[in-house]
Amino acid sequence: MRNRYSQRVPMNCSVMFAGDNCVGEGRILDISLPGCLLESPKQMIEGEYLQLRLFLPDHQAPLHVPLAAVRWVEGSKLGIEFIRTSEDEQRRLEQFVRRIPAAAHPSICRDGIVLLGATEQ
Repeated sequence: MRNRYSQRVPMNCSVMFAGDNCVGEGRILDISLPGCLLESPKQMIEGEYLQLRLFLPDHQAPLHVPLAAVRWVEGSKLGIEFIRTSEDEQRRLEQFVRRIPAAAHPSICRDGIVLLGATEQ
């Protein structure tokens, strides 16, 4: 298994999403450059495609992701991969993820940066 290439930033923000068969709301529990961990009572399936509007705590307009995919489902938690965003939104996401130091989340990131998908050996 390969390691992820982006820092995971724990957070708690609102998200609205829409797909071919669903419209819903939820919470983003963490975010990284390639995707996020979304929690929602809405039932979805792996492989479903969505549009997202993330209400980041940076006091700007919601971040728009016009194409994302549900990569895994575990109860009410969903692993979401961002497939397409505008260059401006990608830059905003990169700045947001890099701006939040791990020390800002001492109860969540006590041991520093967590790598997505890192394997223990």
